[in-house]
Parts: sequence; C-alpha cells; structure tokens
Amino acid sequence: MRVAETIDQQQEQQRVPRLGSEVRFEDGVTAGRVRAVNADTFVVIRGKKRVRRLVLPYSAIASIGNRIVILRATRAEVLEKHSPLLTGDRELVSKKRFLRELDSRLELDNIERAERIARITLYLMSKRLSPEQKKKLKRSLPAGIRSLWAVVEQQGSEQYFDTCDFLEPIKKQGKFETMEEAYIAAREVFSSLKRIMPPVEALEISRSLPRGLQDIWESAS
Repeated sequence: MRVAETIDQQQEQQRVPRLGSEVRFEDGVTAGRVRAVNADTFVVIRGKKRVRRLVLPYSAIASIGNRIVILRATRAEVLEKHSPLLTGDRELVSKKRFLRELDSRLELDNIERAERIARITLYLMSKRLSPEQKKKLKRSLPAGIRSLWAVVEQQGSEQYFDTCDFLEPIKKQGKFETMEEAYIAAREVFSSLKRIMPPVEALEISRSLPRGLQDIWESAS
C-alpha cells in the first residue's frame, strides 16, 4: 500500500498522468482521456465520430487528482493554439497531405513516387491482416486515407510472408537500390499511418504483424 502511495506521489510531483485518466480544461469542459505518455508530452484523445488528438506538454497540467487531470488553459485557448496538423485531427488529414508528408520525410521531391511507395506498402500490409483487422484499420483512417487504402486492400484471409518478401516489392515499385532504402520507406509509411491512428488501434495492428513487419512498425516514430 505504501509503495502504491509513493508511486502516486511521484506521479503527482512529476505531473505524469495515468493512462485512461480524464482530462478537463480549466473551465471544466472535458478534453478527453489520456491515451499515451511520452518523455515530454502526453496524448489526449477526444471525440468519437470526429476524433481529435491533442499532444500536450506536461507543463500544461495545473493539477492531477484521482484519475482527473486539470489543464492550465480553457477549451478555447487550447484548441485555438493547436492547428489540425499538430493535433492530428484525423478527419482533416487528406490523401494529399499524407503523401506530401511521406514525400518530405523520404526526401523524394516526387509525389507520384511517394504514392507508389504508399500503395505498395499498404497493399502488402492488407495481405497480412485478417478481414476483421482490415475493417478496424479502415475505420480508424480519415476519409482521404481510407480511399487510398480501399484501392489497394486485398480481400480474404491473411497471408504469411517474411520481411524479405515484404521489402522486395517495395524496393522494386519504389525504385530503390537497396533493401535498406526499402526498409526506411516502409517505416516512414507506417510512421505516417501511426500518427493519424488512435494509439490503441496502432498497438493492435502491431500485435497482429509477424516479427519482421512488427519490428518495422515498432521502429516507426
């Protein structure tokens, strides 16, 4: 019991909220619930039909009570400061922005090539997921990305293949010279996906992947 109390005291002192804690703005309006805690920030997911992801620094916390986190700012102040790009507002993430980000991270300067890489990676990923997992992933994506996924999604049961079988088509379609470059490309596609997915669903996807693909998914920031 004393150990638990000590941990609670440490969390209060460090202002690190627990996963699942309710978060409220200074004016009492509910902001959402804590879905992830990082080194310098914590993630709050709000909404159901129109999901918004708030990434906030620990300095934004005014107090932490019994599963209740109170922020230092009102709802209007927080939401006005956060652009859709920073909050990860899933409904506003378009296919064009998704591909622009991928193109930038891979330093391609070629949107068409970025789209080919995204398509082949998502195609191979869809082959590996079960029908139920594909449904969950599709539901978690914003409309723009959902249309991209729908073009390449493969029906039927999941297929098993190793990392080499996964990377070789990406190397070919992406016109890369090495498997390492194909690995980096796949990682960046996964990274872009994870940033617009609820953390819980991203974790479920990770658990469904075989070791090699799981390693790529987990290495994606």
